[in-house]
Order: sequence, then structure tokens, then C-alpha cells
Amino acid sequence: MNPSELTAVVLIAGCGTRIRDVVAEPKSLLQVGGETIINRHLRLFGEVGIRKVILVVGYKKELILRTIEPFRESLDITIVANDDYTTLGNGVSLQMGIEATDGPVLVFDGDLIYARDILERFASEAHPTSVVVGKASIDDIECTKSMLDAKGFIRLFVDKRAVTEEELERFTFAGEAMGILKFSDADRLSLLALCKEFYSVPERQLLNWEHVLNCFLPKHDVWSHFDDSEAWIEIDTPEDYEDAKEKAGLLNKEG
Repeated sequence: MNPSELTAVVLIAGCGTRIRDVVAEPKSLLQVGGETIINRHLRLFGEVGIRKVILVVGYKKELILRTIEPFRESLDITIVANDDYTTLGNGVSLQMGIEATDGPVLVFDGDLIYARDILERFASEAHPTSVVVGKASIDDIECTKSMLDAKGFIRLFVDKRAVTEEELERFTFAGEAMGILKFSDADRLSLLALCKEFYSVPERQLLNWEHVLNCFLPKHDVWSHFDDSEAWIEIDTPEDYEDAKEKAGLLNKEG
């Protein structure tokens, strides 16, 4: 697939409760390797040929808008506001983002940092609907564990809990979903309809996208795009942030 055909949707509305005691600004404005996380996203999009970008913002959005202003000349950036980010989680942000565009999309967790090589390989990968999966331990409770069927398609995400014996009998563990997802236009529309139904229930509105994807995966073929690079990290905690700063050299060396 040509990266220029894709729209990047970046989910950066949340306030990062697990790291907010250490840093007051949005996580996307944390500095790693001399640039903010959101500016790194935008720079890499331009470098690989992605021009259309949707930013789903919320917490301290004015700071983010000022930060990304220099990229408006080179990228077609649309801002979508999730102003109720304390009651509407990143699953609803996903819904808002994929509704704001048409055509195939790449969806990014905004607190993810990755080397350019990872994005280049995935954006041009042949499968129109797929998820980047990286190396991980099946015993890691925190990570989003990707479980595959016999054909290599993801049928289940197991997040923040252990994989059950029944799940191990039905599926094969592939690794951790990094937080970069690709959907064809047809699958984007199917996912959008499912999001609207799923998040119409108030009790579900804070649930992350893994929950709605678990309703999507059994009926749609979502390929597991495995990338064995270690040049990526998701920042959830102060410890993750320190690890990211230590990893900055590897991230920049590979991309």
C-alpha cells in the first residue's frame, strides 16, 4: 500500500493519570531525544509520505495545538476534540477519529514512540487491515497480548490479565500489540458502526479500544504484522518515561 493513501489518526486526548504526578503537560508533549512525542509522530509521517493526519485532542489541547503549528504547512492536519476525555476513553477517541475521515487509516496510540523503520515497513505492508505486533512475554500482565488463529489473523486481545488455558488451546500467542493499527476503508466503516453501538452504552465509554476490537476481531480478518525491532516504547508510567529517554539513541539510530 502507498503510504500517501493513508490517513494517520493519533489518539492524544487523555490526561495520562499514571504519569500526571510527575509531569503536568499532556504525555504527547513529553520530550524524548530532543523533540516532543507528538512532533516525532508528525515528523515521521512526513518522512514516510503520509500527508493526512487526524489528531484527537482533549486534555490541555491548546498546548498541543501550539506545538504542532509548524507542521501545518507540510501536513493536512484536522483537529477533533474529545473535550469529555475524563468520561470518554480512547475507544471513543478512536470512534471520533475514524469518523472524521474517509479511506484507509492508520491509528496510533499517542503515547507510543517508535523508529521510522517500523512505520515504513507497516505503512507499505500488503495486508489492508493489520496490527503491528512486537516481541513480548505472554506472562506480562500489562501488555496487550495478541492471540492468533491458525491462519495468522488476530482473533483476541488479552489486556491487563493473564491468558486463560482455554484461550491458549484456541489461539497462539504472537506478541504485544504496539498500538499501531491499519484498517481498509471497508473495515474502517465496519469498525465505526461497531464503535457507535458499543460505546452507546454509558458503562463502556471509558473502555479502551482493545475492548471494542475484541468484538470486531472474530468477524474480520486482521493480520498480525510482526516486527522484531526493539526500537519502540509506550509511555504509561514515570518509569516508562525514563526508559524512553535512555532508549532515545536506539530510536533515532533506527529511524
